[in-house]
Amino acid sequence: MRTLLVALPGLVLAGIGLTHPHHLDASTAQWWQNMHIILAVVFPLLAAAQWVLLNDSPKYVRYPARAAAFGYAVFYGALDALAGIGGGAMTLANGGRSPADEPLFEIGNQLGHVGAWCFLAASVAIAAWALLKHRLKAIPGAAFLLFGSFLFLDSHIYWPKGVLACACIAIGMAATSYASASGKAEIDGSTRT
Repeated sequence: MRTLLVALPGLVLAGIGLTHPHHLDASTAQWWQNMHIILAVVFPLLAAAQWVLLNDSPKYVRYPARAAAFGYAVFYGALDALAGIGGGAMTLANGGRSPADEPLFEIGNQLGHVGAWCFLAASVAIAAWALLKHRLKAIPGAAFLLFGSFLFLDSHIYWPKGVLACACIAIGMAATSYASASGKAEIDGSTRT
């Protein structure tokens, strides 16, 4: 169940990314705004998934990585609120883009960039700990998670790169969770014999 739950946010984001307009204008503003209201709930769930994957890590890994996951949720959430919801609302109100909405996108993108780097930092900690603890079993999950997190730095969830990033993050989180669960089952089995 944990494996499915940690994969779900990335899968939902990849699905929504298929509908993300590439440009904000009067014809896309309503969906742009409404989609980002939905995303305001889903984006933080990626941080929650990272938080869960860090459960069995030592404090020296868990605390800084969870701080990074929190940073992702805060700063990426600001991008979503400003450029997503706010930008869409302003475009609707103005009947199209205007120079007045540029500051929303500028500060939103700067904050989102910080958030994406925080996400990558937490993913690096998750992958490194999984590789140290589970070795070969952790390689697929670590590879997908790191590749997806790297793509996420500058792709948001736009098709095709952003959708690929979110799908890789989902696969990486699921595979990391599975490796952790199977490693725990092996340890539990060996202590019973």
